[in-house]
Amino acid sequence: MEDFTRRTGLDERILRRLAEAGAFQGFREKRRAALWEVQGLAEVCGDGLPMAVAEPPPALEPLDPFQTIVWDYQTSGHSTHGHPLEPLREELAAQKLPDARALASMRDGRRVRYAGIVICRQRPGTASGVTFMTLEDETGFVNVVLWQKVFDRHMVLAKTAAFLGVTGKLQIQQGVVHLVAETLWEPKIRNRPATGGSRDFH
Repeated sequence: MEDFTRRTGLDERILRRLAEAGAFQGFREKRRAALWEVQGLAEVCGDGLPMAVAEPPPALEPLDPFQTIVWDYQTSGHSTHGHPLEPLREELAAQKLPDARALASMRDGRRVRYAGIVICRQRPGTASGVTFMTLEDETGFVNVVLWQKVFDRHMVLAKTAAFLGVTGKLQIQQGVVHLVAETLWEPKIRNRPATGGSRDFH
C-alpha cells in the first residue's frame, strides 16, 4: 500500500475513493482497513524516505453484503457483488412483496403489490398522457403503466422516487407482463438500497 501510494503520488481524495471501491483488495481484503491506511499514507508519502508502520491498524468491522453494494454504487455506479435489493429480499418477502420472477408466473388480472428500483421513465407523445416505467430487482424487470390520473395523484413519487412501491393489476398478454398501477407508495424498509439513477423521459 505504501509503495503504491508513493509511486503514484495520488492525493488523499482519490486514494479514499479507490479504497471505498475495493480497488486495494489485493493489498487489504477489508475496505475499511484499506481506507484507514490510505488516509495516513497520503500524509506521509510526500516525504522523501519510506516510513515504517509503527503500530498495527485498528480492528475494523468488515462491510456486510448490503454495505458492500452501497459502497460500490457510491464509487462506481454499479456493483459486481450483487443487486441492491438482493440483501433486502428477506425483509421485502416478510412484507409479502414478490420479486419480478414471481410476478411473471402469476395470473392475468391479479391485484399485487410490488417494490423495485426505478431505472426508466417514459412518456411517448403518442401515448395520450400514459407514463411507462421500468422497475427492476435482483430477478428481472417489471413494466409499469401509469394512467394520467394515477400519475397526477402521485406526481412527486412518480417523478422522483428511486425505489418505488406499486399496487395494481397484472396484465399478461402473450408472455408480456405489465403492472397497471392504481397507487404508488414508498416502501418501508430498514435500509434504503443504492441505485444507479434512472433514464427519465428520453
